[in-house]
Order: sequence, then structure tokens, then C-alpha cells
Amino acid sequence: MRLIKEEKFKKIVSQGFGFEFGIAAEGLYLIEISARARSEKQIGDNETDDDDLRIEIDGRKFAQPGEPVRYFDGPAAFSGGQLHNLKKTVVFLCQFSEGKHVLAFVPDREPTLEEIKIYQPQIDGGKINLELNQQAEDGDRRDWYAFALIDLPLKEISIELTCQKRKWDRDDVKIIIDGQTRRNLKNGIRRFWYWLGAFFDGKSQSDTFAVNLTKGIHYIEFWADRMPTLNRVMLNFGDASLKRIPTVYDPKWTGEFHDDSEKMILARAIFGEAGNQIRDARIAVGWSIKNRLGKDVYPWRDYKTYNDVVLAPKQYDAFVDPRVSPKLEDPLNEIYNERRAWFECYEIAELVFDEKVRDVSEGAVFFHDISIPQPSFLKANPNAKYIKQIDDLLFYGI
Repeated sequence: MRLIKEEKFKKIVSQGFGFEFGIAAEGLYLIEISARARSEKQIGDNETDDDDLRIEIDGRKFAQPGEPVRYFDGPAAFSGGQLHNLKKTVVFLCQFSEGKHVLAFVPDREPTLEEIKIYQPQIDGGKINLELNQQAEDGDRRDWYAFALIDLPLKEISIELTCQKRKWDRDDVKIIIDGQTRRNLKNGIRRFWYWLGAFFDGKSQSDTFAVNLTKGIHYIEFWADRMPTLNRVMLNFGDASLKRIPTVYDPKWTGEFHDDSEKMILARAIFGEAGNQIRDARIAVGWSIKNRLGKDVYPWRDYKTYNDVVLAPKQYDAFVDPRVSPKLEDPLNEIYNERRAWFECYEIAELVFDEKVRDVSEGAVFFHDISIPQPSFLKANPNAKYIKQIDDLLFYGI
């Protein structure tokens, strides 16, 4: 792996802060963050709250699987109730666009941030081999090492560990994948601890787990009892393309709008056509696009996806207008100062896509702004029937 950036902190984080880093070329990157957090008893005899630390990447939060509002207890966070001031490492694997990105550190109480390392891993045949050689600090049954795969698939994971027998005790390791603890029935009552030092005799052991996870957010957690060593990990992404797909938090285009998901292309259209309009106008624009699906608005068109609708030639000026299209290509670029508008437009795109907001356009399939004379529009579109005006936009059905 090629080290891009390294920062050693070893500092108490009592207030949130941002850590900026630059990406020279679009691709897959690995961010390794180590920190520690104290339990309530370690803070004081009468304390009722422990240290916690969570991470955001470009404004994106990472929650406990199945519990979308629990951020401080998630696999990608640092919880003093679990760590008891022992070091934990979280490794994020994420596709980044070229340019500036930000890690946000959000504390509760006073956790300690140890270090940040950013790497560009080598991908060989859809696989990444990570030489780690990380030994756990001595402790009892606690969170130790975690991988967070962001918008990535995973076909299988191979792991090599070393566990030792110790006086009156031994090293053990538990593995949890997307919230599910993997069992080893050979271990009897300790089956939830997949690797037991009693069976290692100080030697290394390798195991492979076929998981076949589709593209999304996935967590692989390792819990340690005593001091096992994680020697190496191999992540096999399979045949799936590792090309970056734009997301709401990293929407910079790939150079081709056809790479966008349907929600993403809908959000771009709303942002470009109605980013400066009131909420109902934005919703109406979204619905006017949705209303074209499955309809031949013109005899020679057949719209099956939002991408078909939005990217049809000569349909949405925002994608070809040189005054607007650069903003659609990179909505979060600071020069536009429209971060809030972008996130609001994406939220509306999700609501329209999932039909969780009513069609305020009343069935519209066309719209234009007030700068275009209505007679001119109707002359060019004789089948259009005027419905209503919302803010600066006029909407039409057929």
C-alpha cells in the first residue's frame, strides 16, 4: 500500500474538529484511525457517562447496523463502555473523487485520538491484501479492530491470526459481519468466539468466509480477549466494478452522468432546475420527471429509468447550460456555496423516488421558468396543457 498521509495526534478530543486531506486521483482509498475511550468508572467514581468518539466522512455518518440513529455505538465508532481505554482501530475503505475531503471527529466527553493514516491500496484481480501485524493491547473481551466498507461489495474475506495460551488464560477472537456473530460450533460453549488460543498452540491460523455481500455499507468487526495478533486480511470484491459511484456525500461526477444511480440523477436534475426555488417547486420538478416513466411523451421516446428521462437529448437545460452544468458535476464544490440546497434536493429526490411525498405538480410532465413566454412554449409543445405555477416555474401535463 502507498501511504498518502499520516498524522500522529495522541490528544484528547473534547470538541469536534475536521481533518482535511486531498485526493490526487479518483479511486479506492483506505483510512486507518486509532483511538481510545474511557469507561465511566475510569473517568470517576460518580460518573454515569463514558467517552465516545464517532467519525463522519464528507458529512456522512455511520450507524449501528439496523439502528440508523445510533452513531456512537456503531462498529465504526469508539465507545468507552466497550474499550475501557484500550486502543481500537477502524479502517474505512471508500471510493473518493479527486479533490479535498474532510474527516469530522465528533466526541462525547474526552476520548483520545491516537493517529490517522491514509493509504492507496493495491487492487489485484478484485482483491486487496493487507499486511497488518496488529496485536491487541491486553484486555478482556472488547472491541478491537473493525473494517467499514463504504458503498462496496464483498465476495469473501480471508483472515490470518495468531493466538497464544497464557497463564490461567488465552487469546480469543470473535468476528462479527454486518451485526451477525460468526459461530464456530467446534468451540462448544465458546462458539461465539470463532478463534480460541487453546487450539492455536502459538501458531497462525487462516480462515476464509464467503459472504457475497452486494454493494453497500458493510462492517467486519474483530473483538479480542487478551492479546491476539491480526496478521493479515484479504478482501475479495469479486467481479463487481470498483469504479466510484457518486453518492450524496461525494456527488462529483465520474465524467459520465450515466454512472449515476437513479436517485442521484434525479437529485441533480432537481438541483439544477429548481435549486433556487421553494420546496414545493423542487418536489414538482421531481414528480414531473417521475411522471414521464413508462410514458411515450413523444412517439419516439420510451422512458424506462430516471436516467432515460433526464439524459434524453434537449430535455433539461441545466445539464447543457455552461452556467449551470459545472455545478451539477460537482455540487459540493465550495465555489458554489450551495451545500444546503444540494442535500435538500437529494432528500426530495429520495421522497419522490419512493413516493413518500404527494405529487404537487398534479401530473405534470413539462415545466419551464417564467423567463420563457408561455405562448412560445405552447407553440413548441402543442400537446402540453397548462396546470399551475409554483414559484418561478410553470407546469404542464399532456
